[in-house]
Amino acid sequence: MRRSKAVIGIFVALILVVLTIVLLAFTVFIVRDVEVEAAVSSHLIDAEKIIESSELSRGDSIISINKSKVIANIEKDNPYVEITNVVRDFPSKVVIYATIRTGIMMVPSEDGSIAAIIDSSAKVLNVVSSLEAEKAGVTSVKGVSFKVPEEGALSLIGSTVSFTNESCGTMLRNIATAAADPALDIAGTGFRTFFKSIEFVTGEGITAYVKTNKGVTLVLDSTLSTSIYQQLYLCMYVYASEDTGVDRTRGYIVLDRDSELTAYKWVESLSDPA
Repeated sequence: MRRSKAVIGIFVALILVVLTIVLLAFTVFIVRDVEVEAAVSSHLIDAEKIIESSELSRGDSIISINKSKVIANIEKDNPYVEITNVVRDFPSKVVIYATIRTGIMMVPSEDGSIAAIIDSSAKVLNVVSSLEAEKAGVTSVKGVSFKVPEEGALSLIGSTVSFTNESCGTMLRNIATAAADPALDIAGTGFRTFFKSIEFVTGEGITAYVKTNKGVTLVLDSTLSTSIYQQLYLCMYVYASEDTGVDRTRGYIVLDRDSELTAYKWVESLSDPA
């Protein structure tokens, strides 16, 4: 009998705890204030628009906030804004941390009439005509295009682009990620300033010809055992060398297949022994 009473007591206590939590969630821990903290000063970070897009309402339970949904809502309506975090500041404040996305590449549509301006994560920031794309000052992507949905290209703004060849798309993302690594630090505006174009050629594997604005092309190969990061790093190491015997406005940096180590060398043309 005593054991039964103890079990009942524990059960009642648990119910009271749950009721207390629910009561607090809907009376004390409710959204009364939403703030936007901007990592940079930019007219693109409109606090009022961001709060409106978040679909957070004063009076909502702060405990039940779906952070992923809040971020998705904001970034869909504000393509140039990246939400880095959504923080619950108990008991009643929510802080949204925002920064700016940088368009670094332009990918053509399947018919080549328009282009999507994307950031390093392949998120579409804008869709423009081919002529406007050429004037955008971003790295041009060739050899792969994006799929235009039935709803139209503009519906892609704020979402991740879908490539006609996803293997090329994955390699493109890897190049952008590798370039942004602190060891290379070619991110954001630095990416589009340094790289003029990226062209994909498919065969047994995928070869990416990454041309710098100086005129030198870095050759990356998907069939190699080394990662895209390692390949890009080694190419950049050769590019930054003090070798005065090369013309820094032309040529290719390719894998040195004669070396016992994974190394790259500068050649005048791809017909040179590599």
